[in-house]
Amino acid sequence: MKKLGWLILAISLLLSGCSGDPQINLLHAKQDEQELETLRFILEDEEKMSEAVGVFFDHQVIVAVQVHPLSKFRKEKIEKRISDELKKKFPDHEIFVSSDLKIMWELKDLVDQDPTEETLKKTLADIQSLAKEAT
Repeated sequence: MKKLGWLILAISLLLSGCSGDPQINLLHAKQDEQELETLRFILEDEEKMSEAVGVFFDHQVIVAVQVHPLSKFRKEKIEKRISDELKKKFPDHEIFVSSDLKIMWELKDLVDQDPTEETLKKTLADIQSLAKEAT
């Protein structure tokens, strides 16, 4: 009987940890609310994602996502699906989507700082160079 109780507790904790809306942080250099809402809608629609950070700057959209632990084996498919959807909604923007944790941290710090345009440009260039590194 004790084992059944532990099993039920473990299953309920697993299910409660994987549910809920994703935490989404966004930044737009020009404060375009329509583009921010479109990006938020696309990211909220992805059910296998737990957290996302997105930045619009100079016709670029850079997004970092963190997927649920049970979906880690499908990271590339999730990235591709989000990237394809963003390319449809923002055809005149350069799109970059990553599930790399380093990029997620850097984008979070960037959004929290409320940077100037010059700082934003330099930091985004550094983030894109991070993506090219082999880890």
